[in-house]
Amino acid sequence: MVIATLSSWLKKVWDIDQRPGWMLPHVFDELRQYWNTDKFKAMSEQAKNNRGSLKDGSLHTGGAKTVGTITREMEKEMGRTPLEPEVFKRTHGKKKENYSDPDVWVEERAERTFSGLQGIGSSRQAELLDGVQIAAMSAQIAQLTSALANSEQRRIAEQQSMSATV
Repeated sequence: MVIATLSSWLKKVWDIDQRPGWMLPHVFDELRQYWNTDKFKAMSEQAKNNRGSLKDGSLHTGGAKTVGTITREMEKEMGRTPLEPEVFKRTHGKKKENYSDPDVWVEERAERTFSGLQGIGSSRQAELLDGVQIAAMSAQIAQLTSALANSEQRRIAEQQSMSATV
């Protein structure tokens, strides 16, 4: 599957400064005029600075994938909904060569944030486990209640049978 966006196509046109065959000549001329305006140059410079800045941004390793997409992929891999710290670690940690390798973060702030999330993850995991345990206990209670009702029906039937024969 090839994913291309209009912006990536226009970036290529801007980089080579030649009209591609798929673009009408007057459109290319208008784009070149726009790209030469002070407004576009200022906007381009600001975007360039923003991309290069670590301040108030959040570097991640997900590329073009959204956190939602990554979360769904993790859910398929794990067979359960991943916890927030697990998703954060996947999107802000560098890929390990071996499982035993230490965690390497894309930036120091990501490591600090992860440390704060670990407590949240633990309590959320405990809630999920409690939920699983509650569901299991509820199923067991329902099963025992049904068995008790069946036993009670058999007892009543036996009493009626015995009193009918006496």
